[in-house]
Amino acid sequence: MFQAILNDRTSGSSVLLSKTLDFMKSLAASGKPFPEGMPERLIKAHSGMACFIHLKRFFSENRLSETSLNEFCRQIAREEEIMLQSFRVSFPGEIRHVAVYSFSGMVLKALAALNRPLKVDVALCGPDGEGLAMAQRLDGISGVMPCLWGDCPYFSRILEVEAIILGCDAVSPGWFVNRSGTRSLIALAVGAKVPVYLAQGPLKSLTDDELIRMPLKQGIDIPEVGISGIKWENPLLEVVGTEGVIVSGMSER
Repeated sequence: MFQAILNDRTSGSSVLLSKTLDFMKSLAASGKPFPEGMPERLIKAHSGMACFIHLKRFFSENRLSETSLNEFCRQIAREEEIMLQSFRVSFPGEIRHVAVYSFSGMVLKALAALNRPLKVDVALCGPDGEGLAMAQRLDGISGVMPCLWGDCPYFSRILEVEAIILGCDAVSPGWFVNRSGTRSLIALAVGAKVPVYLAQGPLKSLTDDELIRMPLKQGIDIPEVGISGIKWENPLLEVVGTEGVIVSGMSER
């Protein structure tokens, strides 16, 4: 299971953290040892995701046990509920058509928490394609009607939506990390006067310096491109300024 978490190229950081904590709790309950270098391997495999930096701190500051892990999970759940409540309060009640970008477990929970009919435009985010997984999960939320768009048509749709809701893999007072293309998406939204909301989750907050210095995860390779000799670039994540973004539930962690 640990190798599957390391190899996961689709799930957002909130989902990856949940999978990791479930795996850790199962090991603690069975008395089995944790994988050697576990937090460092997670940070390397999923670089740019602040939750694993905080998980490494938990490893260093606590005696790992079923009890300490359960308390850690309860703390995360309490923080998450506070952040979701902040999002519900800040998000206008009249909005019925939004856009989301990439796969985000926290955005899924935020949309479910709104408990209202919503049309949701979703970008495919090719070639990695995590938008498809996002649309499939959205389809399971009552009242939510997802529509999956190719990336170029998606960006052309920004004028049609009433708001954009983003998740993040890390956030600081001045910056956040999200799927590549987010910076352009925000620039289009600001120009079109479409509000952008950031639904951050627990264990995402860093200082500006910590965030800026993080290496960022790369996307998948396309073997056919490498064989052809054409240069291929596919950065999965990018650092984006928080200016013009409504950040709900800013954590003090």
